[in-house]
Amino acid sequence: MAKKQKITLPKTDKVTGRPYLSYSQISTWKKSKRDYMRQYFFGEDFSGMSDYMDFGSKVGNALESNNFSDFNKTEQEFLKTLPRYDEFEREVNLDMGEFFVKGFIDTNTTENTEKGELVKKIADYKTGEIEKKESAYTSDDYIQLDIYAAAIQQETGVLPEEVNVFLIDRKGNAFKGEPLVLGNSYITITKKVDVKRVEQVKNEVHQIALEISDYYQLFLKLNGLM
Repeated sequence: MAKKQKITLPKTDKVTGRPYLSYSQISTWKKSKRDYMRQYFFGEDFSGMSDYMDFGSKVGNALESNNFSDFNKTEQEFLKTLPRYDEFEREVNLDMGEFFVKGFIDTNTTENTEKGELVKKIADYKTGEIEKKESAYTSDDYIQLDIYAAAIQQETGVLPEEVNVFLIDRKGNAFKGEPLVLGNSYITITKKVDVKRVEQVKNEVHQIALEISDYYQLFLKLNGLM
């Protein structure tokens, strides 16, 4: 019988000491192994994307707090039209055995039943130029909400009934020094998440974890850290 491969990852939970991945890590690895290693092995600062991340966080915080004062009047009126569920930033952890995937659901609905609390709908807010970004979130390559749905299934025994991305139009190019502002529209992208899809995604995540672990263990050995 082949020896089970030990998984070693750059991030470990401060409380449990267990290694974990985030969707940001998974996405970075899929896009560029080099960028992943620069960021998570060597600790390089990837501040070039911080303006976009900060803007997305500002939108999310405004929707959660119902405080839109950081936006102009037109943007404020637009933000008030966006769907908001009854809970924000719910932490979820998908247990994968030797490691887990940590995440936060932007917004979700819950229902108390005889079987306990069920999470009925989950959604993630994304900002970007709709015509350029829509295909990224309709693609099967986008697995963030599938991971969160799998975590909900582990927690409650049931998959969410509805899984959405709310893609909010954003204008401006931070790399060219242009201010980032909201457009005046959004689209809802509904993801089909079922048991088969969840298993496919979990297999993909496990394979990514193995790949990262291989590279990371080699990095540790080469640097006399293992």
